[in-house]
Amino acid sequence: MSAVDQMDPSSLPARAAPRLPWRSRLAGLVRRFALATLAGLVLAGIVHIVTVLLIPQVSEHDAAAAYATLGTGGKAELLPTGAGQPDLRDADPATVTAVCSYDLSAGPMRVVARTGSLPLGLSLHRRGGGVVYAITERAAIRGTLEFVVMTEAQHDDRLAQDDEGETNRELRVVSDTEQGLIVARVLMERPSDRTEAEALATGVACGLAD
Repeated sequence: MSAVDQMDPSSLPARAAPRLPWRSRLAGLVRRFALATLAGLVLAGIVHIVTVLLIPQVSEHDAAAAYATLGTGGKAELLPTGAGQPDLRDADPATVTAVCSYDLSAGPMRVVARTGSLPLGLSLHRRGGGVVYAITERAAIRGTLEFVVMTEAQHDDRLAQDDEGETNRELRVVSDTEQGLIVARVLMERPSDRTEAEALATGVACGLAD
């Protein structure tokens, strides 16, 4: 038996595994990347479809839809307390909240609020959720907050009707939805302020603009 035959196989140097050509490795990486990208696109598509399908259902349960009948008489109304209704009340129990719904299909709406000794804030909420505009008593002119809510098309019509060269002092707020809510919040400084706070909140006038 030769010396080579008597050599222990374990003492022989291990052979390195054959390396794949760089083209094969690159092709494998590209395939994995393509599969991951495709999976991400499919997942994004599913999420988009589900979101679109849920929009009508969510819209029907938002605050503007739930309180669409409040304030239709031209004055803001205090929020009712009831289970299952969207809550627009501030987390602070010292805040009184009233709402006035609007529907701009009949024309722009004018909102007028008289300020008092308590902090007052007005916010415009679009149908489907989201705040379009907000203002506080600090912006009042001679004790009055006043602005007109309108659609983009109604705003363009108003601009066309404005006299050329004259400055219009009317504060115009454009809503991207025809329906929504005007939310009035009054902060009480003491529990005894509730009567005044409710009077300020429900004193907000909201009716068709001239």
